Amino acid sequence: MKTAFCYQIIFSILLLNLVGCKSLMGSGSPDWVANPKSAYPENQYLVAVGEGDTRRAAENSAAANLARIFEAHIESDERILDQSRETDHSFERTTDFTADINILSSQTLYNIQHAEAWQDDKGRVHAVAYLERRKTAAIYRDKINGQTTLVNFLLAQSEQTEDLLKKYATLRAAVRHATEAKYLLQQLKIIHPPSVPDSTPSYSEIKIQKTLAETAREIRVDIKVEGDDARRMTSVLEELITRYGFVIGTPDVLKIVGSISVDDTGQRTAGLVFVRYSLALQIRGSDGTVLISVNEKGREGHVSLAEARIRSFRTLENIIRPNGAQRLDAYFDTLIDPMPK
Repeated sequence: MKTAFCYQIIFSILLLNLVGCKSLMGSGSPDWVANPKSAYPENQYLVAVGEGDTRRAAENSAAANLARIFEAHIESDERILDQSRETDHSFERTTDFTADINILSSQTLYNIQHAEAWQDDKGRVHAVAYLERRKTAAIYRDKINGQTTLVNFLLAQSEQTEDLLKKYATLRAAVRHATEAKYLLQQLKIIHPPSVPDSTPSYSEIKIQKTLAETAREIRVDIKVEGDDARRMTSVLEELITRYGFVIGTPDVLKIVGSISVDDTGQRTAGLVFVRYSLALQIRGSDGTVLISVNEKGREGHVSLAEARIRSFRTLENIIRPNGAQRLDAYFDTLIDPMPK
């Protein structure tokens, strides 16, 4: 009797599991699987279908397919023009870096909704992701208006300051928010075209970028690194600085001073020669105030002293390129006045 009772319980559990699985299944696929617009009219919704082993995976796939509607190819036309000029009173070097880049990939979409799901006879789950055009358009209009308000605030601040670095930082932030507004507006054109005219900012993004470039060219940077006889670290710093649109030369608004050394430790282990490297850099304002400090020390080994030295410089270059930009970005961000509440 106990055995029969146990079998009855197991059978009941299996039956319940089958009923739970069939809640996603049907005798035939719903119309929306092959034609989602049949259930979600195009004039009201943007919709996509995805599939996966689980409902969560299917919904993620559907959201990714929805984002693909907004994707655009990256088109880039970059030109680098290196120029230098020397007079009796100054020396300058500048890299004119221009790029015309249109990027609308890696979409961040707002108000994505998930509705029904269906499981086919192979166990694959199909799910829907959609945007309701009118409600989503209202969200986008608010976000665009918020970015536009920030841009106008920053433009006003840039016109009021006489500090060249602060003006550059403020314009740089304005370009960043104007770019975000542009991407949101491009998405809104797909979501709800009638909302675009009232959401289009009155400022000219191209004009802001031009003003930023002109301001950047007024910022001269003098670079002096002791011990850098081959100018390897100096070249890395020049590349970093000119990517911001600044001019290498004097009289300077910013000064980068420092020293570098790579010395033989005398250690020989397992056929390797070891050197010790040290780099100290400071970015200073025109009044001598230290704005950013970078100090790096370490050890490298290779089969020869020359190769160990090369590896040390390569290590320092790989440290300075990303870290230098991050610290410089962080410094410029501190110069921006907070938005009044």
